[in-house]
Amino acid sequence: MELVTQFAESLKDILYDHKLSVEELSKVTGISRNRIYEWHSGKSKSVPSMKYIIILANYFNCSVDYLIGIEETNYLPKPKPPPTFASWFHIAVKNRGFNLHKLSKTINMGTANFYKWINGKGDPSLDSLVRISKVLDCSIDYLLGRGD
Repeated sequence: MELVTQFAESLKDILYDHKLSVEELSKVTGISRNRIYEWHSGKSKSVPSMKYIIILANYFNCSVDYLIGIEETNYLPKPKPPPTFASWFHIAVKNRGFNLHKLSKTINMGTANFYKWINGKGDPSLDSLVRISKVLDCSIDYLLGRGD
């Protein structure tokens, strides 16, 4: 299942479970109603940015992997505030027995992207995080510093 469709289905389920409407979610998160409707419908051309994914995961107190439909069971991330992605990514890669060059070759992505993220000049797409988490055999929450 495509990540956009997977996320749309997961968002519908989570909203139903929490008895929330799109309008209510928009009010409590500050995310525009139109943006949430687009994700909810599955007609969006892309998944939310990392910023919005973290806002939603924090609001629903769930893992990113659960929120986007990769995991069927919600495991809660650590309650402590996570480090910034820029400061954590390189450490997370190293902790999983990789270096940036090896990761680059394995997922066929240039190291320039990694250095851009590490230097705080941008954030990875959700698709990139999914690819990296599969290679490193870890959760997306781990890559974001939200869990083990």
